[in-house]
Parts: sequence; structure tokens; C-alpha cells
Amino acid sequence: MITYKCLVNGPIAEATREQVAAGLVRIHAERFGTTAADLQVEFTEVTPGLWFTGGKPSRASMVLGSVPAGTSQQARVELMAAVCRLFSDVTGAPYDDVMVVAADPRPPG
Repeated sequence: MITYKCLVNGPIAEATREQVAAGLVRIHAERFGTTAADLQVEFTEVTPGLWFTGGKPSRASMVLGSVPAGTSQQARVELMAAVCRLFSDVTGAPYDDVMVVAADPRPPG
């Protein structure tokens, strides 16, 4: 199971959460052949003003996920760009304020 954790700067409506989750399922299905049952998406709302960049309040949000073992660096970069575009388009967050992680899976055990 791949878990995505979306740390959102500010509130996020349920309908927007559903759009982000559906988009993540679609992106993974296109690239890795996964299904909706293979992904879990969690959201955490971070109170605006709690994160800072360069000493100023940050507008950043983070989308943290993983990729299947053996994923090439090029495929990882393309996935992260697609996730960033999705999150920005759906939530209205500026593209440059969306941080995406596509980590290697944890070894079993």
C-alpha cells in the first residue's frame, strides 16, 4: 500500500480532498498500473503562519508519497512534477509552493 500524506497550509474542503485523492490514484495508475485500493491518501491541515521560509510565513504545502521499488530517477521526477501540477491546479496553491516527495518504499519487516 502506498500512503500519501498531504500537509496542507490552511483548510482544505472535503470536495478538494476528494479531487486530490482521485488525481493521485489516476497519476499512479497511469505510471505504475496501481488501483485505488493500492493508495491511501491522508490530509493534515497546518494552521497558516506556523511554517516559515526565510523568516517569513510560508504558503508551502507538502505532498509526501512513495514509488515502487526500482523506479527510475526520470520516472520519479515526472511523477513529482505531475503531483505538483495536480495539487496546484486542484487547490489553487502556487506551483512553486508545493513540495513533493517520492521516496523509495520501506523494506518489509
